[in-house]
Amino acid sequence: MLENIYYFLDERGESPVKEFIKAFSQDERAKAFAYMAELKDQGHNLRRPLADYVGQGIYELRPKANRIFYFFFLKNSAVLIHVIRKKTDKIPTRDLELCFKRKSEVEAYAKVEKIT
Repeated sequence: MLENIYYFLDERGESPVKEFIKAFSQDERAKAFAYMAELKDQGHNLRRPLADYVGQGIYELRPKANRIFYFFFLKNSAVLIHVIRKKTDKIPTRDLELCFKRKSEVEAYAKVEKIT
């Protein structure tokens, strides 16, 4: 079980993940928040089909055709760092690179917003 789930905050103090999820349909948004609740309940034990390990400490939640990337932060938390609408089997390289960059930023500066 995780204590908290956070949104990544960019240099302007905004959360691109939060904004992307706001643009989901009501059904997609409900599914995404249900997956986040499972992540909070199961933590590191969450597995396919709900979540999967991508590499270099990055995981993905898999609600429908959307992918919400996250990593485990400190001891009992996770940070949502990127979202895409998946159109192919492979995750685009530029999206993975963005995930790695944001993970490094959070680890260095801890700029996050708690999901309530």
